[in-house]
Amino acid sequence: MRPDPKILILEDNSDDADLLCRELKKSGLSFISMIVQNRSEYELAFESFRPDIILSDYSLPSFDAVTAFHIKQSLSPLIPFIIVSGIIGEENAVALINSGVTDYASKNNLFTLPAKIQRALQDTEIRREKSIAEEKLKIQAGELVTANHELQLQNKEKEKYTQELRRANELLTEQKEKVKSINQELSQLNTELEDRVAARTKALAESETRFRNMMETIPQIAWTNSIKGKVDYYNQRWYDYTGLSRTQTGLSNFTGAIHPDDLKEGLTQFSFLRKRIDGGEFQVRIRRTDTLYRWHLIRLMPIKTVDGRLQQWVGTATDIHELRILQQNKDDFISIASHELKTPITTLKASLQLLDRMKNNPSALVLPNLINQANKSLEKVYMLIEDLLNTSKANEDQLQISPKKFNLLKIIKECCDNLPENGGFSIHVKGDETLEVYADISRTEQIVINFVNNAMKYAPESKEIEVRVERLLRMAKVSVIDKGPGIPVQNLRFLFDRYYRINHGGSEYTGLGLGLYICAEIVKKHDGTIGADSEVGTGSTFWFTLPASS
Repeated sequence: MRPDPKILILEDNSDDADLLCRELKKSGLSFISMIVQNRSEYELAFESFRPDIILSDYSLPSFDAVTAFHIKQSLSPLIPFIIVSGIIGEENAVALINSGVTDYASKNNLFTLPAKIQRALQDTEIRREKSIAEEKLKIQAGELVTANHELQLQNKEKEKYTQELRRANELLTEQKEKVKSINQELSQLNTELEDRVAARTKALAESETRFRNMMETIPQIAWTNSIKGKVDYYNQRWYDYTGLSRTQTGLSNFTGAIHPDDLKEGLTQFSFLRKRIDGGEFQVRIRRTDTLYRWHLIRLMPIKTVDGRLQQWVGTATDIHELRILQQNKDDFISIASHELKTPITTLKASLQLLDRMKNNPSALVLPNLINQANKSLEKVYMLIEDLLNTSKANEDQLQISPKKFNLLKIIKECCDNLPENGGFSIHVKGDETLEVYADISRTEQIVINFVNNAMKYAPESKEIEVRVERLLRMAKVSVIDKGPGIPVQNLRFLFDRYYRINHGGSEYTGLGLGLYICAEIVKKHDGTIGADSEVGTGSTFWFTLPASS
């Protein structure tokens, strides 16, 4: 997907169009947009603007989304088309998507639109790459078919000349005086024929070599099957990936590398595709040489003669493991984010409804509690949105820091003193009182608050939390220590990954899994290091380092 996609917005209400652009920019999406309001502007935009994706209102005074979609299909069918409207019903939305519209987003829920745009652009890019690869394969297959056809023509010519040779030999017995000249003509004719056959044979061998070279240079695993399904060739990618030897080229070796859970369905799909005239594709997990299984897209395409007879099958296996993981992570994150945002918003809504009911007869006891509860819900929503914005900035390398010289222990004490009292925790800050660092004060406080809050959340029984400040050569090290249940060693390496959420005793704590990831990005911006040490049953120590002031 290109860095700044061109978005064509079909919307007759300029306020709605401006709102849409602001929501997209707020999500961190970088794009170029053009807004059109009628059919003539819309059609001209395909030539002048060349959009990557189209966002259309459902109903306009002299135009509508259905007509706009059909125009798009006739001019550029690959461009994604998303309807953004507040009046279309669910049944209409489903009907439009079934007819080919890429997706639908409500104007009342624009926060889902950036993810749909990203997904639509990624799907379009994948379809375009697949189309290019299929076209190349068809061209190369056509060259092989043409070479085979030319060889058949040469065989027919050879048969023709052989017949002429027989007739010439019959004439030799009748015309002895012409034997010498006829023999010379026949010898010359035979020599030319052999030269032509040799040239055609060489051309066929070169064509075969080109085909094999092509199979060896593509990044995917590739192989060929006979008409009956026997594997007669693998490219080097197969042997490098599976670790099998060249003597292991049968179909049984291929199925032996398939994940047991995918084998039955994979064989069924393989047999089904061989019965079709145009091939197809399916997905399975294939075992790598290190015994790990990775998802691959299997494609099987027929190679046919010029008259349509099947000659062989060509198969490829494309590694799509990261793509599937990315899709799963994206789906999981959307689900988590929706749940995490819904909880405080629901609480806020309930508080506001109660306040509304008692607005004419407010209670001095209940009113402060409701206001406090509403503020807490708003603070949770703000923190979730702040994490999302910081993550977006980190992904785009736009996380800003403003470093300056300050006393580290003093700032951390002030930061911990300002934390709200919660659950009877005691925070003890100690260490080098003279240690100064060159860093961003607010970002440093952000890391310390995150570490302390995590200690309270994940170690609720450990009421004593220690924050230690010390010098390590040219760096300053800050450690937050708790005496909680600890973290299994196999989970430590994932703690600072994006979207990772710690699971204790089968229960996942609230949060988007972004806090420690953002902390790691902040430390990286300071050229520092970050980490965690833990022992189950003893406690955990989360630490980070910053450059000490010279």
